[in-house]
Amino acid sequence: MKKRLTFKCGKCLRNFSFQKEITPEQEWFFTCPYCGAELLLKLEPFKKKKPTNVHRGEGMEGDSAEWEYVFPEVIETEVR
Repeated sequence: MKKRLTFKCGKCLRNFSFQKEITPEQEWFFTCPYCGAELLLKLEPFKKKKPTNVHRGEGMEGDSAEWEYVFPEVIETEVR
């Protein structure tokens, strides 16, 4: 699934956005369109288990094997 995300450059501190395919990768590498800095974004802090509805007798609550990424409005990046 592609999603338009807004990033904040870790060097020049300007915001920019582009569409990015959300995949199970652990890190993204890309370039700031303003200053040309090579940026790194680690996805692990944004990975959350999807909530599940549990009915009595169907197992433990929160035993979901599905994950989703929950991003803030502006995602801060690091200079690589």
